[in-house]
Amino acid sequence: MTFKYSTSPLTGNNVPVIIEGVRSPFVKSFGVLGDCDALELFSRTIDGLIRKTDVAVDAYEEIICGVVTPQVKNINVARDTVLNLGLPHHIHGYTLNRMCTSSLESIGNAVKSVLSGHSRMILAGGVDVLSDVPITYSKEARQSLLRFNKAKSTGEKASAMGSFLPKALAPKPPGITEPLTGMTMGEHAEVMAKLNGISRHDQDVFAALSHQRAAAAQESGKFQKEIIPVWPSPSFTKCLDKDNIIRPDTTLEALSQLRPAFDRKYGTITAGNASTLTDGAAAVVIADEAHAKTLGLRPRAKIRDMVFVGVNPYEQLLIGPALTIPMILMRNKLGITDIDLFEIHEAFAAQVLSCLRAMESSEFCSRHLGMAKAFGAIPEDKINVNGGAIAIGHPFGATGARLVLSMTNELESRNGTFGVIAICAAGGMSGAMLIERI
Repeated sequence: MTFKYSTSPLTGNNVPVIIEGVRSPFVKSFGVLGDCDALELFSRTIDGLIRKTDVAVDAYEEIICGVVTPQVKNINVARDTVLNLGLPHHIHGYTLNRMCTSSLESIGNAVKSVLSGHSRMILAGGVDVLSDVPITYSKEARQSLLRFNKAKSTGEKASAMGSFLPKALAPKPPGITEPLTGMTMGEHAEVMAKLNGISRHDQDVFAALSHQRAAAAQESGKFQKEIIPVWPSPSFTKCLDKDNIIRPDTTLEALSQLRPAFDRKYGTITAGNASTLTDGAAAVVIADEAHAKTLGLRPRAKIRDMVFVGVNPYEQLLIGPALTIPMILMRNKLGITDIDLFEIHEAFAAQVLSCLRAMESSEFCSRHLGMAKAFGAIPEDKINVNGGAIAIGHPFGATGARLVLSMTNELESRNGTFGVIAICAAGGMSGAMLIERI
């Protein structure tokens, strides 16, 4: 079935622009940020962004934060960040969850607010600290504890406790499974690899290149332009100022020795050609161009357009970028040759390679986009030029903001004009954004 979507790009009276952005180091979960929580890390990131932008805090009107694994103690990380940092109380905020596209959505919402004239300066981004995910109990345990809490007399409390079964207290660790398909992200990626003929060798080659490019970017100092240092709690004595997942010594031979992680017998996806659990935060300043200039700020890039779609999760859960990339280019009357850089989120090498192959398939493009021919091939030297999530890491709620920040920096570095970001997400969703350097 062909997807139905608007053929018109975003319109409005104002021009939403990117002013500045920062991110924390992206680090492997259950390590150096193991004692941190989402509010602490996002607060530090927003504080660093405000300092870097160097404009009076009264100028900000709103904070929007994407979080995929929310903690009960800080359900609204955005507003809590305002209070935690002692920012002016007029700055309101809300927290959202669109899975791996969460911070792309938070930036997109900021763009729409600026376009409509509702806001003039917004802090937008996301965070996830997977070292501190919420642990739940069974429904029976929750109901028993609530009955006990509501009981007023000793007899009622004894009755509530009498009906309680100790085995119900067994905690339920979080799972990264689709609630309707019952499969993990990795299992869905295995399905995509088989459907699209993506070999283990191709995946390992892609993963090795991601690490090589990320290592080169880290060594050249590119990432230092966007990273703010963090002093992890509780000691606050050691400075964390670089990503720690990137492996400069990664080789194709070493990757080929790893065992499959999801389908032990026939699988091709390993810990080496997939992104790992990551802690991190990222945010950018989105403002109305004319207003920013009155404050003495230099707009760096325009956000020209964005699209979000859903796909059939029972077929190819993470194939969304193969739809959102053609959609956003066709809406803006642009082709592959007009785009200087592409950032395609690397949840798995198999997922990225499947999306690229789908865009080269006339059958896929005809079926899903109503096109008479294949959309075309994106040159390798335009894709993820500084590596991707396989090497850098993937804090679910922060990846979109990292990609917007990295894309803006790289367009400036290369004197490029247009960049496209595309992200797949759980639930069979995808988002894409078109950025134009000023």
